[in-house]
Amino acid sequence: MEVILKEEIAGLGKSLEVVKVKNGYAHNYLFPRGLAELATPSSRKQLDALRAKAEARYEREKAEYQAKAEKLKDMSITIAAKVHDGEKLFGSIHAADIAAKLRETGYEFDKKAVLLPEPIKQLGMYTIKLQLHKEVETKVKLWVISDESK
Repeated sequence: MEVILKEEIAGLGKSLEVVKVKNGYAHNYLFPRGLAELATPSSRKQLDALRAKAEARYEREKAEYQAKAEKLKDMSITIAAKVHDGEKLFGSIHAADIAAKLRETGYEFDKKAVLLPEPIKQLGMYTIKLQLHKEVETKVKLWVISDESK
Protein backbone atom coordinates (compact mmCIF):
# COMPACT_ATOMS: atom_id res chain seq x y z
CA MET A 1 0.00 0.00 0.00
CA GLU A 2 1.29 3.46 -0.84
CA VAL A 3 0.89 6.25 1.72
CA ILE A 4 1.89 9.89 1.96
CA LEU A 5 3.80 10.68 5.13
CA LYS A 6 2.66 13.75 7.06
CA GLU A 7 5.74 13.74 9.31
CA GLU A 8 9.27 12.41 9.06
CA ILE A 9 9.50 8.87 10.40
CA ALA A 10 12.94 7.43 11.10
CA GLY A 11 13.67 4.44 8.90
CA LEU A 12 10.65 5.06 6.69
CA GLY A 13 10.86 8.46 5.02
CA LYS A 14 10.58 12.21 5.15
CA SER A 15 7.53 14.41 5.39
CA LEU A 16 5.46 14.70 2.16
CA GLU A 17 7.07 11.58 0.72
CA VAL A 18 5.18 8.69 -0.89
CA VAL A 19 6.30 5.36 0.54
CA LYS A 20 5.19 1.77 0.27
CA VAL A 21 4.21 0.04 3.53
CA LYS A 22 2.36 -3.08 4.57
CA ASN A 23 -1.41 -2.77 4.99
CA GLY A 24 -1.37 -3.65 8.69
CA TYR A 25 1.31 -1.07 9.49
CA ALA A 26 -0.65 1.64 7.70
CA HIS A 27 -4.05 0.77 9.22
CA ASN A 28 -2.88 -0.03 12.75
CA TYR A 29 -0.09 2.51 13.27
CA LEU A 30 0.23 5.29 10.69
CA PHE A 31 -3.41 6.20 10.05
CA PRO A 32 -4.65 6.19 13.69
CA ARG A 33 -1.77 8.44 14.78
CA GLY A 34 -2.24 10.85 11.87
CA LEU A 35 1.26 10.18 10.54
CA ALA A 36 0.17 9.30 7.00
CA GLU A 37 -2.73 9.22 4.58
CA LEU A 38 -3.60 6.94 1.70
CA ALA A 39 -1.93 7.94 -1.58
CA THR A 40 -4.91 8.44 -3.91
CA PRO A 41 -4.81 10.41 -7.18
CA SER A 42 -6.46 13.43 -5.52
CA SER A 43 -4.13 13.31 -2.51
CA ARG A 44 -1.16 13.14 -4.89
CA LYS A 45 -2.34 16.38 -6.53
CA GLN A 46 -2.61 17.99 -3.10
CA LEU A 47 0.87 16.65 -2.32
CA ASP A 48 2.29 18.38 -5.39
CA ALA A 49 0.71 21.68 -4.29
CA LEU A 50 2.05 21.26 -0.74
CA ARG A 51 5.52 20.45 -2.04
CA ALA A 52 5.49 23.59 -4.20
CA LYS A 53 4.48 25.72 -1.19
CA ALA A 54 7.10 24.08 1.02
CA GLU A 55 9.79 24.59 -1.62
CA ALA A 56 8.87 28.27 -2.02
CA ARG A 57 8.92 28.78 1.77
CA TYR A 58 12.27 26.98 2.00
CA GLU A 59 13.83 29.19 -0.69
CA ARG A 60 12.41 32.34 0.91
CA GLU A 61 13.84 31.38 4.31
CA LYS A 62 17.17 30.51 2.73
CA ALA A 63 17.34 33.93 1.04
CA GLU A 64 16.55 35.68 4.34
CA TYR A 65 19.28 33.77 6.14
CA GLN A 66 21.77 34.46 3.35
CA ALA A 67 21.09 38.19 3.72
CA LYS A 68 21.60 37.88 7.49
CA ALA A 69 24.83 35.93 6.89
CA GLU A 70 26.17 38.73 4.68
CA LYS A 71 25.61 41.24 7.49
CA LEU A 72 27.25 38.96 10.05
CA LYS A 73 30.35 37.91 8.12
CA ASP A 74 32.28 41.09 8.99
CA MET A 75 31.01 41.22 12.56
CA SER A 76 33.27 41.01 15.57
CA ILE A 77 32.12 40.40 19.15
CA THR A 78 34.03 40.69 22.41
CA ILE A 79 33.54 38.70 25.59
CA ALA A 80 35.35 39.72 28.77
CA ALA A 81 36.23 36.87 31.12
CA LYS A 82 38.13 36.37 34.36
CA VAL A 83 41.62 34.97 33.88
CA HIS A 84 44.35 33.36 35.94
CA ASP A 85 47.88 32.19 35.12
CA GLY A 86 48.32 34.61 32.23
CA GLU A 87 45.86 33.62 29.52
CA LYS A 88 43.82 30.77 31.04
CA LEU A 89 40.17 31.50 31.80
CA PHE A 90 38.32 30.72 35.00
CA GLY A 91 35.75 28.33 33.57
CA SER A 92 35.18 28.50 29.83
CA ILE A 93 33.09 30.15 27.14
CA HIS A 94 30.37 27.96 25.61
CA ALA A 95 28.03 28.25 22.62
CA ALA A 96 25.28 29.61 24.90
CA ASP A 97 27.55 32.48 25.97
CA ILE A 98 28.28 33.38 22.35
CA ALA A 99 24.58 33.18 21.42
CA ALA A 100 23.74 35.48 24.35
CA LYS A 101 26.37 37.99 23.22
CA LEU A 102 24.94 37.92 19.68
CA ARG A 103 21.47 38.55 21.14
CA GLU A 104 22.86 41.67 22.83
CA THR A 105 23.92 42.98 19.42
CA GLY A 106 20.42 42.47 18.02
CA TYR A 107 20.69 39.08 16.33
CA GLU A 108 18.46 36.34 17.71
CA PHE A 109 20.22 32.96 17.68
CA ASP A 110 19.72 29.66 19.40
CA LYS A 111 22.82 28.16 20.98
CA LYS A 112 22.49 25.24 18.54
CA ALA A 113 23.31 27.62 15.68
CA VAL A 114 26.76 28.28 17.18
CA LEU A 115 29.12 25.55 15.98
CA LEU A 116 31.76 25.41 18.66
CA PRO A 117 33.87 22.22 18.60
CA GLU A 118 34.96 22.66 22.22
CA PRO A 119 34.60 25.34 24.90
CA ILE A 120 37.04 28.24 24.73
CA LYS A 121 39.48 28.25 27.67
CA GLN A 122 42.07 30.89 26.74
CA LEU A 123 42.25 34.55 25.79
CA GLY A 124 42.59 35.34 22.11
CA MET A 125 40.79 35.76 18.81
CA TYR A 126 38.63 32.93 17.47
CA THR A 127 36.64 32.44 14.29
CA ILE A 128 33.23 31.02 15.17
CA LYS A 129 30.94 29.25 12.69
CA LEU A 130 27.22 29.94 12.76
CA GLN A 131 24.78 27.54 11.05
CA LEU A 132 21.89 29.86 10.23
CA HIS A 133 20.03 27.49 7.91
CA LYS A 134 20.54 23.98 6.62
CA GLU A 135 22.48 25.41 3.65
CA VAL A 136 23.66 28.78 5.04
CA GLU A 137 26.75 29.14 7.22
CA THR A 138 28.71 32.22 8.21
CA LYS A 139 31.63 33.09 10.47
CA VAL A 140 32.09 35.80 13.08
CA LYS A 141 35.18 36.87 14.95
CA LEU A 142 35.19 36.43 18.71
CA TRP A 143 37.67 38.26 20.90
CA VAL A 144 38.08 36.86 24.39
CA ILE A 145 39.68 39.49 26.64
CA SER A 146 40.48 39.80 30.32
CA ASP A 147 37.91 41.69 32.41
CA GLU A 148 40.73 43.14 34.58
CA SER A 149 38.68 42.90 37.79
CA LYS A 150 40.81 41.01 40.30
